[in-house]
Amino acid sequence: MLPDASLALVQELIDWLRPLFDNVGYVVVTVAMFLESAAFTGVVVPGDIILAMGGVYASNGSLSLPIVIVCGVVAALAGQTAGYLLGRHYGRRLLTKVPVLRRFEDRLDRIAKTIERRGGTAIVLGRFATGVAGLVPFVAGTSGVRWRTFLLFTIPTTTAWAVAVVILGYVVGNNVELIDRILSTVGWVGLAVIASALVGWWAYRRWRDHARTAS
Repeated sequence: MLPDASLALVQELIDWLRPLFDNVGYVVVTVAMFLESAAFTGVVVPGDIILAMGGVYASNGSLSLPIVIVCGVVAALAGQTAGYLLGRHYGRRLLTKVPVLRRFEDRLDRIAKTIERRGGTAIVLGRFATGVAGLVPFVAGTSGVRWRTFLLFTIPTTTAWAVAVVILGYVVGNNVELIDRILSTVGWVGLAVIASALVGWWAYRRWRDHARTAS
């Protein structure tokens, strides 16, 4: 959940964007989701809340719900892909030559270690972790995660996440604080569900390998 000061800034940003939502709402959603999912701008752009606001405007008829969903999914995937390619081709060079990126060094190191231990599943978990979703693709590219592996884990996760956020805004309505509270809770719940599924999958594989060995 955002601190009160940050939430107030987000509310001001949403209020400032309202006229744009009325006129170019699809552009607002697309740009916000691209920046939220890109390598470093996602740390400061509240793309998930703006995407939920797209759902709010769809609920009152100003925007089309299917188009908001498509804009959110496509822009998020484009932003994550851009982050991955940036990391793959220029990651290490940027980290050593751009001083401002040193502020992210500790966070990037933690993400890299997680990807090294968990592989593609770290990409899935990263989508639900507040403040690092946009950094995970960059680190994945820098760490040498294969393109096919990146897409395999990114596409379904990002699609499900974006659809859920839009539907949240559509159902909850114009309440930024409530949306932020629910998104924070869902983030942790999502992590718990995914972690449980991974443990179950690991246990099933162990049981299956053991059964094959025994037979």
